[in-house]
Amino acid sequence: MVTFTKKQWVVQDLTTKKQVGVGKPRRGLFVQANKVTSNGLWHRRMGHPSSQILSKISTNIRLDGSGKNKEEFCYVCLHVKQTRIPFPVSNNKASNYFDLIHCDIWGAYRVKYFCGASYFLTILDDASRGLWTYLMQEKSEASQLMKNFCLMVNTQFGTKVKIIKSDNGREFTSGPMKQFYGEHGIIHETNCADTPQQNLRVERKHRHALNVARALRFQANLPLEFWGESALTAAYLINRTPSSVLNGRTPYEILCGAKPSYEHTKEFGCLCYVHSNQKPKDKFGDRSRRRIFIGIHTERKIGRFMT
Repeated sequence: MVTFTKKQWVVQDLTTKKQVGVGKPRRGLFVQANKVTSNGLWHRRMGHPSSQILSKISTNIRLDGSGKNKEEFCYVCLHVKQTRIPFPVSNNKASNYFDLIHCDIWGAYRVKYFCGASYFLTILDDASRGLWTYLMQEKSEASQLMKNFCLMVNTQFGTKVKIIKSDNGREFTSGPMKQFYGEHGIIHETNCADTPQQNLRVERKHRHALNVARALRFQANLPLEFWGESALTAAYLINRTPSSVLNGRTPYEILCGAKPSYEHTKEFGCLCYVHSNQKPKDKFGDRSRRRIFIGIHTERKIGRFMT
């Protein structure tokens, strides 16, 4: 908005009503003064920098007051620079294993695994940091896998899952799952919408497992179709790797009460020779054949924790 008087003319912002320019008549023309006194004007001219940055260039742009008007409100900065308040680090930790478990689904991946899987379900025990990974062809399989996991915990570890924390996926919040939670006395906690930070532990474990899985696949120089084998092997190794969170112990040691054995561990992707049970026609024939060793999770105990 421009206001003319006999002695000067003034330019004001329509929204804030603040003065952004002033000029005096000269030879029948209204000329703007050379000296600019508005911080807001230069704030807009320079692409909305912070007041600290604006004060550093105040001498070059003849800014009156050297950027002292730091409290001037800018609606544009509000819309452009706003960020979410950071989530505090969670100090909640379950006292006993399986008092609280976190679960999440990864996928769908663009390349299917050999069995047709495009997803995998991650289950993380809060107290022991024990990790279970299950490959899935469809996300809907997670519901039955969660039920099987709770049954396995009861049978193998002699305890029950008390709290399950997940996102708001249908596979965790469906009617049959709510009925299952109620029948077994399980409390189901969910994140707020679009807030994966509330389930931060399993999100970080996802990243950890994927980093290990990628390293294994790159090391073995295997095609992408082996991503499932890499993910399963990564979970197997993580469960047997000491953690600073556990004071140097492994998840296996906490859950099984004994230190893990590493004697059977082989390099992922290394060559090995396997004895063939087929009888060769030639008595001097080779009774072995060479293949690629693509995984080490061969023991079938206590579900996928051991495998």
